[in-house]
Amino acid sequence: MKRIIILMMCVLSLVACTSQRSTNEKRFVDNIKVLSDETEIELKDVTPFEWDTVYSFGPYTSREKVQETIGFEAKVNETVSEGMLHLVFVKDKEVVCEIIGHPTNLGIAINTFSSSINVEDNIVFKVKNETGFVCLSEKTTNLTEDGIWNTIKEREWSTLEDGFAGYGIYFYEENNTQYALSMIYGSGIPVIHTYKSEVTIEDNMVYFDFPNYLIFTKSAVKEPIRIGLLYKDDILYFGSKKLEEIFKYNPEYNHYDEFIE
Repeated sequence: MKRIIILMMCVLSLVACTSQRSTNEKRFVDNIKVLSDETEIELKDVTPFEWDTVYSFGPYTSREKVQETIGFEAKVNETVSEGMLHLVFVKDKEVVCEIIGHPTNLGIAINTFSSSINVEDNIVFKVKNETGFVCLSEKTTNLTEDGIWNTIKEREWSTLEDGFAGYGIYFYEENNTQYALSMIYGSGIPVIHTYKSEVTIEDNMVYFDFPNYLIFTKSAVKEPIRIGLLYKDDILYFGSKKLEEIFKYNPEYNHYDEFIE
């Protein structure tokens, strides 16, 4: 009889925890949906529950990997497709809230470039509220869009180590329009292929079209692809990698000058 009572108490406790987590998820999403456009907030400002750390997981993260990351076994989900939002809030080794789903279904998106955030980290998010869909983007710099552009324009990043074949990107301005010039360098011929694309900068991201077909000649994708570089702590990132790990910046040469000649 005693074992049955203990088992029932455990079951009731689990049900209560699950119910509270669902309540926390709904209240969290509802709090974000009413945020005003262009405001800036911290996550702790909109979480109606206590938490120590929130973890962000990418596509196809297994349940085992989530548990390994948070440091204890817990009832958690796994991301099963691209584009899913997956946040796990933890308090005293307990999952107090889990946000998982496609932004279009949730009505919110949270773009964070940190794998985990502690409640005292004071990381700021910028709010975009467009016709009921709210997106929070981690603010990685205090520079304006013009400020970011002024730090990258008239600079060339390339894969060149010795001045011969490779490819690169040059940012420049022409007729008050911002451009990225993607270039393919040949051995003995400075620039053999180019692709010019307008640049837009929004929420710390530098967007432009990249000629995928020039780099990967066997690719089935023949149209240029839109990519975004994150500007964070005065460094450009392509995904999780610093752009300088892929494209070296060398102020000693400028292949754009050779191109326009």
